Amino acid sequence: MDILEELKIKFKTGDVLTRLLFINCGMYVILLFLDISFILFSFGQDKYAFLVCYYPWSPYTIAFRPWCLATSLFSSWGMWHLMFNMLTLYWLGGVFLRYFTSNHLRGLYILGGIAGMVVFSGIFLLFPSLQLKDWVQSIPLCSVCILAFCTALAFRAPNSTEPIPLIGPVKIKYIVIALALVDIALLPHVSPAYDAAHMGGVAIGWLFNRMLGKGKDITTPVTKVAVWLNDKISNKK
Repeated sequence: MDILEELKIKFKTGDVLTRLLFINCGMYVILLFLDISFILFSFGQDKYAFLVCYYPWSPYTIAFRPWCLATSLFSSWGMWHLMFNMLTLYWLGGVFLRYFTSNHLRGLYILGGIAGMVVFSGIFLLFPSLQLKDWVQSIPLCSVCILAFCTALAFRAPNSTEPIPLIGPVKIKYIVIALALVDIALLPHVSPAYDAAHMGGVAIGWLFNRMLGKGKDITTPVTKVAVWLNDKISNKK
């Protein structure tokens, strides 16, 4: 069995967390391959493949790059940012599943990204002067998606502890705060709107936990779409 077939089986049989890890890493590899190819053929600017798959604030640009609504959810700024995001996703995603379900994880990941899109576009539309600034106006949203479920976890089990090498048990609420600060520190200074997009992810995590306490699950629509897509794919086989 070759490595591609083995990875394919692991993806099919894996849980939601495993699939999110695979998709994020796979997206980076594909974009890196495309970027290298574009450089060899002198096509587009540096990091062109990545830029066209990030989320742009402009509705006009989105109309010409509709795929970015999906690809941006699984994109990071670079290798180091990807590694940090995947370690956080693997670690806190596993902790999250102790308190919530796989459907909640998938739903919050997607909803957090959508909230980030709304906030990012909203900032530029509300403050047109920002459009003239020399800031990057398209962004990856993986870290925003991750922050959404991490926030929900912090509100659900703030005083539960997780062991950290050389430090010992640390409360989850402090771990999430520390990871959020490290994530921001790893980001290039691209735009204040990107920082605001992270707050969109935080808001979704808080809203999910609050509404779930009232018996309402805001991730249900995402779950229904995921089930529908899975049925469609299964019926084609």
